[in-house]
Amino acid sequence: MNRKPTLFILWLSATCMIGCDRKSNDNLSDASAIQTTLSESNLTMRTLAPIVDAPRLTEDSLQAIERKYACQLPKDYREFLLSNNGAYPTPDCAVFEEAGRETASDVFCLFAIGEERASLCLEWHQETFSKRLPENSLPIGRDSSGNLWLIGLRGESAGAIFFWDHGSFDTFDETKLENWPKVAQSFSDFVSDLGAYDNSIETKGVPSRYSLIRQATDGMVKRDSGFSTRGNPGFAWHCDCDGEGRVRMQFVQYEAHAVFTHTCGYSRMCAINGLIKGGQPRLPE
Repeated sequence: MNRKPTLFILWLSATCMIGCDRKSNDNLSDASAIQTTLSESNLTMRTLAPIVDAPRLTEDSLQAIERKYACQLPKDYREFLLSNNGAYPTPDCAVFEEAGRETASDVFCLFAIGEERASLCLEWHQETFSKRLPENSLPIGRDSSGNLWLIGLRGESAGAIFFWDHGSFDTFDETKLENWPKVAQSFSDFVSDLGAYDNSIETKGVPSRYSLIRQATDGMVKRDSGFSTRGNPGFAWHCDCDGEGRVRMQFVQYEAHAVFTHTCGYSRMCAINGLIKGGQPRLPE
């Protein structure tokens, strides 16, 4: 979709139990989607739609990235980058443990290296959040709200995937990888575990990020039948929450959202419901 979407606001109740009928909203996951098999692990990746116009990586260019970030990328992730260099996965729903409960978010995209569009670029996210990201990790993708999926690079966490919330309260050290939810033991497991969402997750009062994004997207589709979140990669869903727990979802420009928005409504909603400790908003670096 080339036309610029208008701002959309959706009010929801923070205490309602919102199910998620995970129908694909990805108009890119069609006949152009590809299947990738990691030969070394004998695991078949989920369907991946390529990021159009993403540069093709060579072994030399990938080694240059490893030198730049002083790391050795896990083997399965290296194979993915050399074969795909970024993708829109389908299915896109990742389930994990956070704040003592099972929850979920989407994998909007897996980042490309050398990509000119900031919202799809690994290097842009690494450099933009360099002072906030955990040590010995690299951002490999994001959800539709601009939160990141990280891969561990060293030690016991090497190769594992973690969820990093860009809008958390300043109540803990966000640069420590162990302070974030571990989602999968490896990149291969992370992608192969993506699947349909069980809406029994929505039984503890606080809707998952996936549910909020799905309901907001469905609301936008009612106004514009051709709308999809993935069709607008330069935008993201921002969650706001007032003191009474009412949630407002806004579809906003991605770069401004990533750089200037820190503690967001989702953390506030979790604090209101007693899942996490409230505190001071994280401020821009």
